[in-house]
Amino acid sequence: MTAIDFALPNWGGHAIVIGAGLAGATTARALAERGWRVTVIDPQGIANGASGNLAGVVYSTPSPHLTPQNRFYQTSYRHALTWLCRHGFPASHRDGQLNGVIQHFVNDKQRKKLTAAMDSGAWPKDLLRPANAANAVELVGGGYLRPDRWCQHLLDHPAIVLRHEAVTSLHEGAPASVWLTHSGPLEANAVIVCAAGASQQLGGLAWLPLKQIRGQVSYCQATDTSRQWQQAQCHGGYLTPALDDLHCVGATFNLHDSHPAPTDADDAENLAQLKYYLPDAWQALGGNAIAIKHRRVAFRCQSVDFLPLCGPLPVATDNPHRTATGLYLNLAHGSRGITGTPLCADLLADLISGQSLPIDAQLVDALDPARFIVRKRKKQPEWKP
Repeated sequence: MTAIDFALPNWGGHAIVIGAGLAGATTARALAERGWRVTVIDPQGIANGASGNLAGVVYSTPSPHLTPQNRFYQTSYRHALTWLCRHGFPASHRDGQLNGVIQHFVNDKQRKKLTAAMDSGAWPKDLLRPANAANAVELVGGGYLRPDRWCQHLLDHPAIVLRHEAVTSLHEGAPASVWLTHSGPLEANAVIVCAAGASQQLGGLAWLPLKQIRGQVSYCQATDTSRQWQQAQCHGGYLTPALDDLHCVGATFNLHDSHPAPTDADDAENLAQLKYYLPDAWQALGGNAIAIKHRRVAFRCQSVDFLPLCGPLPVATDNPHRTATGLYLNLAHGSRGITGTPLCADLLADLISGQSLPIDAQLVDALDPARFIVRKRKKQPEWKP
């Protein structure tokens, strides 16, 4: 095993984070800020998976019903805004703006839901309010930013080291360990898997209840009119103000399509959706003559109950709450990666460091990866991962 000093008095220890996207970058930064030395491992480098789009929207899904799921959406939204403010990101318009997100009503059902969220008081006015635009609300404090530069900003810390390798296996223990393609074994006090859907390729994790949802975003050339746009807009899809003189229009949502290459048909779908929900914006971009300069395909990783998996890795025993020593998960953030990852990062870092947790026990249980084993065994008592 690679030699690691596990008794350094001024450090929390050594942690390995697998994945350098939003989940991995936030997790690494949260641990580093608690005194851990962190090795981040990703063969593709920083934010080259689903976190690598030109722009991402900082938003949430307001609801008047504060179920554990909706409480996580609200709590993580406020938490993400706190992180971004504390880190001073984005620092310039070249990296985005936090000036509110306009959520347009796409149908009567959504109108009633968002209006009820405001009227119920479940979402306070400092987070949700009527928008100046017709048939819309505004998510206060949200906005749009460049996810890759956010990840780079987070990983720019003296206690964090990035290694461009792949992990072929992981092993529980004190210390836990991983096996790297080029360097062989590496030990740490904690190993956190933040590799989204690729996590299932690691030995023993194929059982994770994850869905891979293909999405294509179209990068459209800005116009004299569109360069004046300041706020991100969500409808059936989303539209961001220009970054590098390009607007992000997207994104498709295809659960049963694993094709990695972009298609003209998906670009057409993105523009058709924009035309249907925001016809004035579609026209301002050029209407039928909109110039698509680039497009990108990525795969969202989502759990079957729409909440992330954040907590110790459960193992196959008769006790569904038995966890693998030193191994943790932080993945399945779906299309809300910018919003959900800071809270999950703090939860894991506090859990691993033995500190008070940032959320209550109900939310901890709602995010616990073991919840799927508990549910499965209620139907099939003999089932094991």
